[in-house]
Amino acid sequence: MTFSDLSQTVVVFDLDDTLYSEADYVRSGIQFLGRHIESLLGVDLGPQVSAALAGSEKDWLARLCASAALPSAAKESLLWMYRLHSPTIRLTPECSRMLDELEARAKCVAVLTDGRALTQRLKLQSLGLARLPAYVSEDYQSEKPDALRFRVIEKDHPADRYVYIGDNPRKDFIACNALGWTSIGVRAPSTIHSQDLTGLPPSALPNHWINEWQELLDLLC
Repeated sequence: MTFSDLSQTVVVFDLDDTLYSEADYVRSGIQFLGRHIESLLGVDLGPQVSAALAGSEKDWLARLCASAALPSAAKESLLWMYRLHSPTIRLTPECSRMLDELEARAKCVAVLTDGRALTQRLKLQSLGLARLPAYVSEDYQSEKPDALRFRVIEKDHPADRYVYIGDNPRKDFIACNALGWTSIGVRAPSTIHSQDLTGLPPSALPNHWINEWQELLDLLC
C-alpha cells in the first residue's frame, strides 16, 4: 500500500488504551477528586489518594467519602464528577506525529469508542482531538462488537478501504473484520482490558499487531 492509496482510505481509531493510556485517565480522576474534596472540606486526603493511585484500595471512592466524613450517598456524586472532569491526559509525541501524518494523507481519520458521550469527548478535547469525527457508543446505544457504528462510518465517509486500530481483542475487531475492514491491534505494556488471546476465534483477531506507531505508518504507506 502507498500513500496515494490513503487518499481513498478511512482510518478509524479506538480511544482508551489505543491512542493514550487509560491508566492515566484513572490517575487523573483520582487526583482531581482528592484535590476537589480537600478544597471544599479542608481535609487532607493524601494517604487515601496515594492508596487509590497505587491500586491498593479497591473501593477508593467509598474510602474518600468516609475519610472526608461525607455520607455514602455522596459516592454517586463523586462518580459523576470523576466521569465529567477534564482529564490530565496527553498523546505521546510519536502518536501525535502519526496522527498528523495520517490526517494529511488519508481521506478521513475518525474515532470509534465505547463509553459515555460527554466523558469520551472530554478525553478527546484534553488530547487535542476534538476536531476528529467521533462515534461514541452512548450516542448510538450500540457498543462493540455491534457493527452499527462501523456501518454509519461507511455511510458518512464512502471510501475504497477502511482501517480500524484498537487494543481489545475481545470486542474491537469482530465487527470490522466481518465488514472486510483491515484490523490492527496495538500491543501495550499495560492495558485496562486483557490482551490474552486464549480461546478467541480467528474472527476476533486483528489482521496485524503493532508495537509502535511507526509500524502503523509502515503498514499503511
